[in-house]
Amino acid sequence: MKKGLKTAVFTFNTAPYEIVGGFRNKYYADKQLQNAEQYTGQITTNDERNKMLEEAGIDYLIEYPFNKEVSHIGGEDFIMNILIEKMHMKAIVAGPDCAFGHNKEGNADLLKEVAKKLPEESSYDVIIIEKLKDENNRDISSTFIRSELDSGNIEKANRLLGSNYSIHGRVVQGNMIGGKILGFPTVNIIPPKNKHLPRFGVYASKVRIIKTGEEYQGLTNVGINPTVDNDKKKHCPRVETYIYDFDRNIYGSDIEISFIKFIRPERKFSSLDDLKKQISSDKEAVKTYFRSIEYV
Repeated sequence: MKKGLKTAVFTFNTAPYEIVGGFRNKYYADKQLQNAEQYTGQITTNDERNKMLEEAGIDYLIEYPFNKEVSHIGGEDFIMNILIEKMHMKAIVAGPDCAFGHNKEGNADLLKEVAKKLPEESSYDVIIIEKLKDENNRDISSTFIRSELDSGNIEKANRLLGSNYSIHGRVVQGNMIGGKILGFPTVNIIPPKNKHLPRFGVYASKVRIIKTGEEYQGLTNVGINPTVDNDKKKHCPRVETYIYDFDRNIYGSDIEISFIKFIRPERKFSSLDDLKKQISSDKEAVKTYFRSIEYV
């Protein structure tokens, strides 16, 4: 920076609505397990955000503890006791609708007011970044992005995010039927319960093995595995991916699945043979899609 300051991102280690709003992180399915609803959660989990900020070159990440006591700190006290006394902030960058402190009484105007009345040696600059808008002049927000993810509009969600929506996780053992019975071996990851998942269904995806940086094209299903009666994960949401041109055991490896295009919604099939036929069709549909684009 021009003033020689270090860059820091201040956030909470727990999303405030999980403490104040009684966040519900369970999913609900109908009796046929064909549809499921995932209550709102984080588009980017703490771990995913940390990796992104590290790659962006941010000097410090502060994950401040959030609890009932912190939720009752007033807006001005939050600035003085935390941002100034603890963080020694000299320039604060925020959005026009930023909110902090008890009952969200702190905002962009309060940041400016407090800065003006402080002595010069304790004061700080306030930089308000206006919200970006989409092609229809709609403010880009996390609520907007979640709604597009819920609808399966992954390409729109990716444009709003400025990067591909992704899920990080460690490869775990699934039902062991992908290769043996269906003929399509897959890797499985179980996303955190507070991760906001996209519409359940099949996607064209990109798979990155974190340790080696290798990238592959993939076919990914997000859902609850409704066709398998004796599901080992008891139909909890999972991310299951067939990796093209790949034949290695990567159990225990950390991978990143980036979502590129929605192919079809998840549904329950009458038999595993019907599921196998559909996966074969999905595999060709995804290959055709990748051939149709200039993909990097």
